[in-house]
Amino acid sequence: MRKEYSKLLLKSTNELLKYLQMLPDVPCGIPSTNLLIHQLNISSTTATKLIDILCEKGIVRKDGKTKIMLRKPVAADFYSLEEIENSKADLIEKQIIKKLSSYELKPSDRFSELELAKALQTNTVIIREALLKIAQSGIIKKHPRQKWEVVEFSGQMISEIAAVRKLYEGYAIDRVRLLDAKDPIWKKLEDLANRHKSLLKEKEVSAIEMREIERLFHTTIVQASNNRFIQESYNSVFTLIFFHLWQIEYDQPKIEKVLKQHLDILSKLLERKFKDATEAMVMHLDHARLSMINVNHVLDKV
Repeated sequence: MRKEYSKLLLKSTNELLKYLQMLPDVPCGIPSTNLLIHQLNISSTTATKLIDILCEKGIVRKDGKTKIMLRKPVAADFYSLEEIENSKADLIEKQIIKKLSSYELKPSDRFSELELAKALQTNTVIIREALLKIAQSGIIKKHPRQKWEVVEFSGQMISEIAAVRKLYEGYAIDRVRLLDAKDPIWKKLEDLANRHKSLLKEKEVSAIEMREIERLFHTTIVQASNNRFIQESYNSVFTLIFFHLWQIEYDQPKIEKVLKQHLDILSKLLERKFKDATEAMVMHLDHARLSMINVNHVLDKV
C-alpha cells in the first residue's frame, strides 16, 4: 500500500474497480472524469488520483486526454480492509488525537491544516481527511475561511455522548440475540472474554493496554449490530471517548473494576442472558460517564 494514500482514496479506488469490472471487454475507454465524480461522489482532484492509481496498477493507460482500460480489475487489485483501516489518514488521525489528549492542542487553541501538515510531515489532503473525521466527534470545529479550533468540553456534551452510547450499544446487544449460533461475532466475543480473563490474572496491566481493551470491547459490541451507519457513527463518538481515556489516570483497582465490568457483560452475552447483559452495559456506561465528567473537571482546572 502506498502510505500517502488516504482512506477515502483507497475506498474510492475499490469502488471504481468494481465499476470497471462491469464494463465491456477490453481494451475500451473508461468513463469521463465528470462521470466518475458523479458516480463515486468524489472531487475532481480525487478522480485524477484514482486514474493515476489505475495506471500504476497497469489497468489503465493514458494516451493524451484519452484513458484506455487495458485489462479488467482482478481481486489482487483491490485494497484490503486492513490496508484501508491502516491508511495514512488513520495514522495521522491517531497522531492528532494524541496531540489533543496530551494537551499539546488545548481547548480554544487554533491551528491551520498547513501548520499541522508541516508538524506531522504529511500533506494537507491527508490532514483534512483526518480533521474532518475527528470533527464529527465534536473535539474540534472549523468556521468558513478560518482556522480549526479545539472545542471547550461541557457536561451537557458528555451527557449526550452517554445517551448515544446507551442507544447504540443497547441496540447492538438486542441484535446479538438474533444472530445465528455460527455467526463469527460469537467467536470474537469468546476470544475477547478470554483476553479479559488473562488480563485479570496479570499483576499489572498498563494504561495503554487498558485503553486498547476499552476500544476493542466497545467496538466489538457495536460491530454486532451489523449496521454500517451505526458503526461509522459510533467510531466518531469513540474518538471523543478516546480523548478522555487518555486523560484518565488508571490505577490497578480501577483497571480491575473496568475489566470485571467488561467480562460480566461478555459472560452474560455468551450465556444468552441478553436482558442481564443490557442492564450490566447500562451500569458500565454510567460508570464511564462519571469518569468522563471527573476528567473534565480536572481539565477545566489546567
